[in-house]
Amino acid sequence: MAGKIRVLDSANRTMQRLGYLKILCSLVNSTETTNLESLGKRLVSQATQRTKLSPPFDEDLRGYAKTRLTDGIYKDLRKTIIENTRIAGIELQDIYLADKSLPSSTGKLVEADWRHYPYLGTALELVKKGTYSSMTRSLVLLAVTPKDELNAFNELDRNHNPLRISDSQAMVFLYCLIDNDAEVLLRLFRELIDFKDEVFDERQASDLFPRILRDIESSHRNRSLTAEQRDRLAVLEKVAKSIEKWAGKSYTGGGAREAAIRVRLEPFCDLGLLSKPERDRYVYKTGESLRTFINNLVNVSVPETFLEERFFSTFAACRGLKVVQATVANATDALLYAGEQLKSSLGFTPITDVGLLAGIRLLTEKGCILELNRTTELLKSLQKEQPGLVRFTVDRMGKMAYVKFLKNAPEV
Repeated sequence: MAGKIRVLDSANRTMQRLGYLKILCSLVNSTETTNLESLGKRLVSQATQRTKLSPPFDEDLRGYAKTRLTDGIYKDLRKTIIENTRIAGIELQDIYLADKSLPSSTGKLVEADWRHYPYLGTALELVKKGTYSSMTRSLVLLAVTPKDELNAFNELDRNHNPLRISDSQAMVFLYCLIDNDAEVLLRLFRELIDFKDEVFDERQASDLFPRILRDIESSHRNRSLTAEQRDRLAVLEKVAKSIEKWAGKSYTGGGAREAAIRVRLEPFCDLGLLSKPERDRYVYKTGESLRTFINNLVNVSVPETFLEERFFSTFAACRGLKVVQATVANATDALLYAGEQLKSSLGFTPITDVGLLAGIRLLTEKGCILELNRTTELLKSLQKEQPGLVRFTVDRMGKMAYVKFLKNAPEV
């Protein structure tokens, strides 16, 4: 059976800042099902709601107004902020994006594009396609997102800027990105780290993209594929042709090449694997963290192996953290606690998500590593030793897929 094609299934993904996915996951978990229009508009509504600020405005906000609020519809607001003349109604997202502790000031959501934004959530398997309902991985993200950050999308709270990404949140997002776009990311970043002075702009990156997509399509062409997967490959060819049409043309700031490449660059600024010499421009710099990430990813045969065996140790290496292997006792407690937080009404939870949340907590709180393959083996051992503690269900291939714990989680 053909393996997963790890390529985001559309180039039309205009959401740049990963922090907006916190709102998206919160929204889909507030109702059982929704639809694209409702979810997209509610997301934009929260990001664009205004709060009144009185002058004098801080330098971060004034600088942001000069460089980012350049559209004609912001003319009066821009003037008010720059000149410090009077009270202004400012969108929450603008105040948060202006914060210079963020690696980038780009990515403001606009009302007219509401229909595009939820697709990043579905592509990263945080939101279920079609019903736009919650998937378990969205609960993993919410479990590592303080309520203060979610509340900051309703009422201004500069101390809990929701667009800032913690290490715990970064691990959730990085896992999702590798799981769903590894075939592009590996090829793209291997070429980008060799750019002169380690600096490149989005046009240089997008010029690489058509060839990368065709390389991916070629690598899958002779495999046994489902009809859906063959359709996916046909889409990759169409995207490659669409981007190629822009080669040599003047920069528009919002065409097919920009939409396709920004989702592969801007999120990695949030994750600390890319940096920007200037926060308001689409120019990037690679560094040792990205090299560490790529070297670890390229040295395994397939992305599945990396995610199962080296994900947490690689993240720790990228952050320069000293870590040790989690003890059986610490790992067991972390898994029980994660299972309690993520369990469904039937009590069963995807093993991958339980292991992901447990691994994140162990790394950030105890400096311990628990890779997903060890999680599976540990759960097997626990089931044999304590059959009254752990139960499993398997997928149609006979692989352990879901876990249920039959006692309360320990206090942490």
